[in-house]
Amino acid sequence: MAPSFADLTARRTAERARLARERAALVVERLGALGVEASIVGSLARGDFRLHSDINFLILACPPELKYRLEAEVEDLMEGLPFDCIYLDEVRPDRRARLLEEAQDASPRG
Repeated sequence: MAPSFADLTARRTAERARLARERAALVVERLGALGVEASIVGSLARGDFRLHSDINFLILACPPELKYRLEAEVEDLMEGLPFDCIYLDEVRPDRRARLLEEAQDASPRG
């Protein structure tokens, strides 16, 4: 019996989440080497990542000369996976607490 559409979608989603977490870990590690403190937030951090989700990086601290330029580095490392960089110093105060509570390191989950 052929796998159902739901089974195929679930497998593709799980594989894409694994790949996203792997690449996010690489990004956070590389940014750390540049003096940037970053975490993941959003669906990947919450565990509700879907087939078409993007990866959200919360930039907690960044040398001023790298702000916004670091996104080119992230783009190279993500290899086509969509992402967004959210700079904590630009987040409205009413959203900061929620983002900080949600923030996780990007270590691969086993």
